[in-house]
Amino acid sequence: MSTVKDPGRLAKPVLISRIVRQLAAGKLKSLGRKRDFNVLPSDWAAPDSAPAKEAERLVAELCNPIIAGHSYRTYCFGAVLGSRDRLKVDRELFYIAALLHDLGLTKKYEAEPGSFEWVGAEKARVFCVEQGLPEVKADLVHDAIALHTSFGLATSREPEVALVHYGAGLDVLGRRVEDVPRASLDEILERYPRDGCKAHFSECLHRQAELKPDSHIAGHVSIGLPDRLVDSLRKD
Repeated sequence: MSTVKDPGRLAKPVLISRIVRQLAAGKLKSLGRKRDFNVLPSDWAAPDSAPAKEAERLVAELCNPIIAGHSYRTYCFGAVLGSRDRLKVDRELFYIAALLHDLGLTKKYEAEPGSFEWVGAEKARVFCVEQGLPEVKADLVHDAIALHTSFGLATSREPEVALVHYGAGLDVLGRRVEDVPRASLDEILERYPRDGCKAHFSECLHRQAELKPDSHIAGHVSIGLPDRLVDSLRKD
């Protein structure tokens, strides 16, 4: 398995077309979903393995509390959606990818050359190899992180890749929040509050666009993505 390459900044028509196609496909798929879906805490429980514990340690070491909280919510929300969609997922790989998916936004790595998604993906891949995971699994973690902002691409890949994209998208954009039962949503948000999430990620995305105007996320910023970040996921 070879890893996906950094495409850099996409042209606006290409990016908008991918977003529109994914939204349209999502609406069609949602027509067949049952709304009376139950979720158990075990559906989004953390895996108990040495690499998973080391990923938690790395997040605590490198990520500020807002990025760390977002990373854990990405896993929880993605796991709930994976259960709803009846996807078979390697829970350990998905957990590691979700927790490490924003390493490229941390102070340590934010200025490294390349789009932040690919910077973080490469760091996570090295981490996986150092943890003794097979190359093919390290490559999958890489792609799940690299593609987590790639509309129209992540959702056509392996479940682990799709769910990092869905989990992150739900947390920052509110996409598919209606597919998470209210009780589970409340429990996840109580455990990992979103305080300051919108402001912090808006600042991070603008900073990436300024530091790396040819990066992948700079294209998203150019079409106003930071303005679409949500303050709250609860529809009271």
